[in-house]
Amino acid sequence: MIQNFAIDQAATFESLLFLSCEPKTAFGDAFRQETTKDGLPKWEAQLVARFRQFGRATNEIIKVGLVAERAPAEDLAPATPVELVGFEIGVMDKKDRNGNVTGAQVWYRCQEVRALASTTPRPRRNEAATQSEAAAS
Repeated sequence: MIQNFAIDQAATFESLLFLSCEPKTAFGDAFRQETTKDGLPKWEAQLVARFRQFGRATNEIIKVGLVAERAPAEDLAPATPVELVGFEIGVMDKKDRNGNVTGAQVWYRCQEVRALASTTPRPRRNEAATQSEAAAS
C-alpha cells in the first residue's frame, strides 16, 4: 500500500539547508539518468534537515526527489536555506522475496527547491529617511 502525505515544512523543520542536487541514476547504471514516463529527467537533492526530537536539536541529511527539464537547483550554493515547494513524503510497505511485509520504505519529493528570502528586517520608510539624513550630515 502506498500513501503520500503533504509536509508542513515550517511546522516540521527548524531549517532546511541545501547541499547538492544531482541526476538520479537508473538502478544498476550509474551513467543513465532516470526519467518519468513522459521523458522528464529525475533529480535528487540532498539537504540538511534540522528538527527537534525529545527536546534536542537533531540534524539529518535527507534526499528529496524532483522532476525537471534542467538541473533544478543550479543557482543555489551549498548551505543555502531553502523551502521545498509541494513537499511531500511517500510511504509504502517494504516486502521480502515472499511478499511478506517487513517494514516501510519512505521517500521525499517536491516540485521545486527555492532559496528562502532574506530574513534581515528592512528599515521602515521613516527610519530609512532618518538614516540617510544622518549619513549625509
